[in-house]
Amino acid sequence: MTGLLDGKAALVTGGGRGIGAAIALRLARDGADVAISYGGSKAGAEAVAEQIRALGRRAELFQCDAAQKNATDALVRAAAQRLGRLDILVNNAGVYPQTTIRKCSDDEFDRTMAVNLRAPFEAMRAAYDVMNDEGAIITIGSVAAEGATVPGIGVYCASKAGVQLLARGAAREFGRRRIRSNIVQPGPIDTDMNPADGETADMQRLSVPSRRYGTAEEVAALVAWLASDESSYVNGAMINVDGGLKS
Repeated sequence: MTGLLDGKAALVTGGGRGIGAAIALRLARDGADVAISYGGSKAGAEAVAEQIRALGRRAELFQCDAAQKNATDALVRAAAQRLGRLDILVNNAGVYPQTTIRKCSDDEFDRTMAVNLRAPFEAMRAAYDVMNDEGAIITIGSVAAEGATVPGIGVYCASKAGVQLLARGAAREFGRRRIRSNIVQPGPIDTDMNPADGETADMQRLSVPSRRYGTAEEVAALVAWLASDESSYVNGAMINVDGGLKS
């Protein structure tokens, strides 16, 4: 435990599983009180909250369907009220539609854009109202924002390209209050959404110089640094955590 985030309060959307859970735990280890939102897995979120409390930090849970209009806006405001302040926002909740552009339904397209793009927009907008000056917003994007390198990810890529530019726009607009906005773009990370033993895992490993998947904890380490004062002059940055895949 480093204490780099002592006295800080954080919200991690989608913090009950995968990368979000690792981020929530890392922020708590570094001293922050943490609110986490979850969509359908209440049991997973409660397990993460118990681990946070075992570290001596405060944990608050919120159910939020990020696909619903204004739900994430309300989440941010409620988390700030419950915690008494908000210093760190991590936009992590996301969906990964496994469909081609030709086969993607209107409903699936709308849900993808709602969760991956509109929800972070709502969170940033609300955070500007409730976040303390010199706060930090970290958005979890994807290296897929840099290009649709394989068939079947075009819709997902579009949503992540959009949120990348949104996060960079927030860096420019919120900078007057020294609220920093940065985007972290993971490559192949071993989670239940993209397991290291999945059908396409070998192909993904071959695209990485080190020939391995990353871990959620490796993503969380970067997020924690971006949330801390040690990165106080890092704003509008787009940082890949991909083992060199996009090098």
